[in-house]
Amino acid sequence: MESLRQHFTGVAAKYLSAVDATPKSHQHEIGSNAFVQILGNPGAVKVPFAGTFLYFDDDSETPLKASGELTWYDTRLRQAHRNPEYRLYYRENAVTNRMTEGDFCVVAVRPDNSLMVVISPRGSTSEQQIRWLFEIDRLPAKGFEVHEIADRRQVSIVETMILEELGVEVRKDNEDWLGLIVDRFGNRFPPTAEFSSFARETCRLTVSVNEDPDFVLMTWMEHEEMLFRTLERTLVQTQLDSGFADVEHFIGFSLSVQNRRKSRVGYALEHHLAAAFEAHGLPFGRQVITENRATADFLFPGQKQYSDTGYPDDRLIMLASKSTCKDRWRQVLAEAGRIRTKHLLTLEPAISLHQTGEMEAHGLRLVVPAPLHDTYSDTQRAWLSDLRSYIELVRRTLQGGC
Repeated sequence: MESLRQHFTGVAAKYLSAVDATPKSHQHEIGSNAFVQILGNPGAVKVPFAGTFLYFDDDSETPLKASGELTWYDTRLRQAHRNPEYRLYYRENAVTNRMTEGDFCVVAVRPDNSLMVVISPRGSTSEQQIRWLFEIDRLPAKGFEVHEIADRRQVSIVETMILEELGVEVRKDNEDWLGLIVDRFGNRFPPTAEFSSFARETCRLTVSVNEDPDFVLMTWMEHEEMLFRTLERTLVQTQLDSGFADVEHFIGFSLSVQNRRKSRVGYALEHHLAAAFEAHGLPFGRQVITENRATADFLFPGQKQYSDTGYPDDRLIMLASKSTCKDRWRQVLAEAGRIRTKHLLTLEPAISLHQTGEMEAHGLRLVVPAPLHDTYSDTQRAWLSDLRSYIELVRRTLQGGC
């Protein structure tokens, strides 16, 4: 498993002041003397850094992105009687033009000595996820919180999803498994259900899914991600070696790789959840069509009972499955009209208090695997369910007692 330090060496964070943000100020500088810890001392020269700027919010499928050079220098270089004042100068771009006072800002240093500047709206899920990724807890009243990235921070499948949204490629492959994968499937991507079954079959577990469904679900997901990336890397390299007929061929192939990555995680999550429910002996239907052609990912005990108007509503329960939520959680509200309280399982960490409050107000209960609960606040954790408690709720519901 990769370390976060393979992708970032240092980070600084603050909420932007009016002076920091464009266009309210035309100063175009951020930073503090504390940046010396991660950028080094510029001394008597102006040090250029290649920069990637990202506006990372909850409403867009992909962050707004721009490139530009930043200059690290002492603004008081010619004032020998005064102490140094170090700043990063930047030019306006599409991202900095979105910046407003109060936005959360992170300046992260890459191993190649380039910089990534990430801006998120204050209080957003995007902010919370960036804070969790970089282990940014409390911010000082003024100035930046600055620290180096520790080697111990490993990159899980959940961190990988955030990093790749930011455009950071993470290697999750393991060539030691390639022979076994190719022996089973050849040089092709198999159907997602087959691949998930293979992942469970080859996953080394220390506990069973009956003992700890949350830990096992996350372990299955991590293992399948590694297996998939191993096969993907080989098949992509084969295509690269063969070349492309034209630009359209290249673009189509690139899009297919990205789309497969995104959709496969969602399918894998559904397949592994189904295996967990089966192991616990729960009756359920998958992709059950309910009112107005809305589809429930999991419906307990099943389609037959849901379609039977004589079957008690309070003995029905559903679960939607989404690897990430953003605003798509609202789609779940239209599913299974007979069931008042909806449940949604997600792998998304650190969803904002505002968004979970909206979910609760709309009768949606969030189910998050227990290993991710630490990314939520104490208030949120009191409301969240994990997979184990959801399985127990399903059992009680089917038996006629909530």
